[in-house]
Amino acid sequence: MGSSSGQRWAPGCRHVPNSATRGPAGSDLAAAAKEEEARAHDPTTIDEDGGMRIDAVDPRDLDLDTADELAELRRSCLVGVDVAAYTGPALLLDIVEGSGEPEDQVVLLAREDDRLVGWARATEPRREYTDSLFLQGCVAPDHQGRGVGRALLDALTAGTTRTRLRTRAWEGTPGRPALTAWGFTASHTSAVRRLDLDAPDPGWSSMRREADAAADGYELVRRVGPTPEADLQEMVVLREAINDAPDALEFESYPTDRIAAYEQALTRRRQTQYTVVARHRGTGEPAGLSMVCVDEFDPSTAHQEDTSVVRAHRGHRLGLLLKLDMIAWLRHERPEVTGVETWNDSTNHHMIAVNERLGMREVARSTVFKRER
Repeated sequence: MGSSSGQRWAPGCRHVPNSATRGPAGSDLAAAAKEEEARAHDPTTIDEDGGMRIDAVDPRDLDLDTADELAELRRSCLVGVDVAAYTGPALLLDIVEGSGEPEDQVVLLAREDDRLVGWARATEPRREYTDSLFLQGCVAPDHQGRGVGRALLDALTAGTTRTRLRTRAWEGTPGRPALTAWGFTASHTSAVRRLDLDAPDPGWSSMRREADAAADGYELVRRVGPTPEADLQEMVVLREAINDAPDALEFESYPTDRIAAYEQALTRRRQTQYTVVARHRGTGEPAGLSMVCVDEFDPSTAHQEDTSVVRAHRGHRLGLLLKLDMIAWLRHERPEVTGVETWNDSTNHHMIAVNERLGMREVARSTVFKRER
């Protein structure tokens, strides 16, 4: 499959902290952001109409009512972007539980009187990307262009010494021109594709026969939930195979404790993990992996995590075989799952070709933006 065999996680999965591993409530990032918003925005307003306030919130203090507000505001900002939306409970657990990574995080809430009109979150990874601050947020459509987004950005960046800012914007949304105006530069673009599991069979049966013949020397193993301890070492090989994907930023190591922490976090977030592993029959070597998660708060759409094939085992249609087996499994075991969403870097031509052959269609595009400080 060459260097384009990997398919990276959907953005946001990695860059949120676990409450047990992130910095304390008084961490430098949170404390500095609170100090900055207090200094800059209390009692000063950031909107000429008055009544605007930005508050820094420890993620562990978020409740379901606030998470419902965040999710609803996010949905209002993504009208016309055809991707699965967060529910309030899923977003709350995403923020509070995260992905098991040692990271520091702060959330800012912008309110006009009692109404939430904007929010943002910033994360400082402590394992990799230690020069970077990852940003996410949105502003209510009727408050865009009034300085809310810029005020949130300023408050977040005032609380960090990180020199590189990273964020994303959806194609067709005001976020793209706003980021450009704030000095960000577009980097790489990913396309979101969706597979309709209820659609007429586009030839999966014949594809499966083809892939089975090409991968005759391999066996597939299915697993629901976290990886058993005895199998974690092979997951190291399979997860690190993703590092030659086109959108790899820097090498990401996956020791067994990191994999276990991530998968345990998925369980706490009520994300059911479905994994298919390919092993070489002759040697028992791990050769390939496909993994999806089903959000039990809204199980209609499954979300592709990794699909990867180890370089030494490429050329046997394993990527196609793994995905076909996952499709058959979900259709049989989870009939309420009617679609699968996956992300591909726009230069990942091999995996794009596999996905489109399976019947996936592009539904949205998201671009990474960066700014040096």
